[in-house]
Amino acid sequence: MDVLFNSLIQTINLSYWQQIFAICGICLLLDALIMSQLKGPHRAERSHYLLSILSVVCYLPLYTLDSESFRHYWMQILLGLYLYDLAIIARDFRQLKSSYRVFYSVHHGMSLILFFVWHLTFVPFTDAMALGALLWVSSDVWRWAEQVWRLSGRYSSNRLRDSVWYLERGHRVLAYLIYLWVLDFSFNYPSELVLLASGLLMDMIDTYFQAQARRVYKLKQNLISSQYSTAMDSLKSKKKGKHAA
Repeated sequence: MDVLFNSLIQTINLSYWQQIFAICGICLLLDALIMSQLKGPHRAERSHYLLSILSVVCYLPLYTLDSESFRHYWMQILLGLYLYDLAIIARDFRQLKSSYRVFYSVHHGMSLILFFVWHLTFVPFTDAMALGALLWVSSDVWRWAEQVWRLSGRYSSNRLRDSVWYLERGHRVLAYLIYLWVLDFSFNYPSELVLLASGLLMDMIDTYFQAQARRVYKLKQNLISSQYSTAMDSLKSKKKGKHAA
């Protein structure tokens, strides 16, 4: 109970939130620097994905610390990044794709609720939880890299998109299996179960939106292909008509 009380006190501590807003401010500063170097459309989205990849890079050296220190810095960086994302949505609302706005509003809204739950329940935060959290959050790198590639104007085929989707799904399944294997498929603390449940919940949200996006993209591709075939058939018919005349 004392540990839980101390965790709650830390959450409402002013310096704790000052550090989170400082991380958010650093993200906004880096965002301005990155966007000044980017050319073409979707600069805000590309900057977001690049900073998200950078956040995972930051987690790697933090993982070498003890599990409680990793939890502290991981959650601060993640929350600071999420506040930055919400600021970007507010700043560039009209320029951002609607699918981007909807997904991150829902995703981050649910995440902010989970942050509060985590602060109350991640006691203790074991070594297995630190490993599971690192493996899970790093799975997004596949999708972020593909998004940067595609939004930069480069061609992203259906095969590439599908490959990235399966890589991300496989990465997360592997994260769950390694986490459970390290725990010997048994939970010693409620916090370990909360982490697993949180991952599965966010995974369902991610999978739903990604499946919808893939379905819409393939429908557009089929429509374009159908329109192209119709146009070519019409052109061939006109040529045949001219030769017959």
